[in-house]
Amino acid sequence: DAAVARSLVKLGPNPSKIIGQTTVTADSESEDEDEQHQTETYSQYVPSKFKFGKRHPDPVVETSSMSSVLPPDITYNLQLPKSIITSGMLSSLQLESVVYACQKHNTWLADGKRAGFLIGDGAGVGKGRILAAIIYENYLQGKKRALWLSVSNDLKYDSARDLRDIGAERIPVYSLNKFKYGKISSQQNGCVRKGVIFATYSSLISESQGKAKYRTRLSQVLRWLGEDFEGVIVFDECHKAKNLYPSASSKPTKTGKTVLALQNRLPKARIVYASATGASEPRNMAYMNRLGIWGKGTPFKEFGNFIHSIDKGGVSAMELVAMDMKLSGMYMARQLSFSGVTFNIQEVPLTPDFKQMYNKSVKLWVKARQSFNQAAMLMGADSKISKTTWGQFWSAHQRFFKYLCIAAKVKAVVDIANTAIANGKCVIIGLQSTGEAQMMEQLDGAHGEINDFISTAKGVFTTLIEKHFPAPNMERLARLIGFNYCQDIVTDSNDLKRKREEDLPTSALGDKNCDDEESDSDDDDSQLAQSDTDSESEEDVSKLFDSGDSDDSINTASKPEPQKAHKPKSKATRKKMRQSSTNLSLDDIL
Repeated sequence: DAAVARSLVKLGPNPSKIIGQTTVTADSESEDEDEQHQTETYSQYVPSKFKFGKRHPDPVVETSSMSSVLPPDITYNLQLPKSIITSGMLSSLQLESVVYACQKHNTWLADGKRAGFLIGDGAGVGKGRILAAIIYENYLQGKKRALWLSVSNDLKYDSARDLRDIGAERIPVYSLNKFKYGKISSQQNGCVRKGVIFATYSSLISESQGKAKYRTRLSQVLRWLGEDFEGVIVFDECHKAKNLYPSASSKPTKTGKTVLALQNRLPKARIVYASATGASEPRNMAYMNRLGIWGKGTPFKEFGNFIHSIDKGGVSAMELVAMDMKLSGMYMARQLSFSGVTFNIQEVPLTPDFKQMYNKSVKLWVKARQSFNQAAMLMGADSKISKTTWGQFWSAHQRFFKYLCIAAKVKAVVDIANTAIANGKCVIIGLQSTGEAQMMEQLDGAHGEINDFISTAKGVFTTLIEKHFPAPNMERLARLIGFNYCQDIVTDSNDLKRKREEDLPTSALGDKNCDDEESDSDDDDSQLAQSDTDSESEEDVSKLFDSGDSDDSINTASKPEPQKAHKPKSKATRKKMRQSSTNLSLDDIL
């Protein structure tokens, strides 16, 4: 501006034409600089030291700073079948990530723990297949158990699909929340001794509300994996555990502390972190203690020292950390190229029918809130139960309207897709949520036969009412007033569902029991099986973190009240009490 002003003074009183020329020239130079900056931000990515496999189907780029350094030389030999490489089930850059992850897992940190690996690839690069291939690689080497953590139950089907797509369909995938709070390898849970257990971060921190062998899911998983576990633990979308390092306005969440506790209890485990935003904010990396950036044998004694240094250096310091991580072979971060991509937002008008349905849904939830309030007051629920109930209520409320909003866009998306296909383009539809877990739950509840349209929004609402509405424990009350709840009320949908879940593993496995299944196995799982002892270890797990600091808990544990011993009643007495129980009011029961 000063230079322009000086030139105007020299040119005299009528510089309008010159001003226009000067301004245009400045704008042109600015545009050239912006264009040059954009072209230098990303570089085309091609594996530098891995020369096998087919090229990735889409162009992939890497930031210029990351492309300026090379990963270490490859010393690891893959055990995956050659057909995976030759057929293109995994592209060259996906195979490269598998090799470097497994190579890093063969090194140890100064504190005696196995080193981990961070996958920071963006959407479209194929993190799911990379993670599945790492599990498959270790499965072929005899490490038959793996744990896969992610943010949604729907992703369980994606993980099974990724394993199937790379030819590892024989590796079963189980949902942790489908197991009872007992030994995972026991008869009641289907004698699961190998495979992948898929769990959400919410289910990992959940606790049993009744009397069970294991009070927490964490202790249940630790018992199944065993103290000397050397298999794979995947922290998919690991930014979910970011709130571990305390700040002035927040304290560590239970999710972050549980993720850290799981890693500390299993020092030999092969840890894989996967998140497109995992290293974007250094303060959120506190749970990544297997990267070896801080701690024993590093320049930073503790994570706090690392954060202090990075905060002083800013973004440039974080770029240097990322470059050093790639140089050490513990980090990969690529993304699809957006060259030639256009972006636009289309507004979808709501139909009168949808507006009417939305308004009715609002009235339904208002009524539900009033009913929950009244029921909670009648039950006299304490603060912990009330917090859990309302947490589930508002969580279901958000999911319900999310599914409703997604449904409003379906017709418009179909029209847009048909137009694109007619123009010779490929169509990729991204959904905020597929609702597959809710759909599968409804299918299970109807023996797999549905003749009507499945509404995920309706499923969310009915599940909330059935599982979390403040009401007495009917089975316990039935015992107290003298009749067999399970036998006399067999039409209850929850009882039917529980009965099917209990019967399914037995029928699927035939007449073999867990011991027979273990002894007949062709694989050497004896070392893993030794870890599944009958002894409790709740104290050891509870010492890892203080549950009193939790503000991320989903369920709260409550011990059942001890029941006084009573004399068994005769059949005539029970029949009489069953008949009289039908005349009891809610006040009598309470």
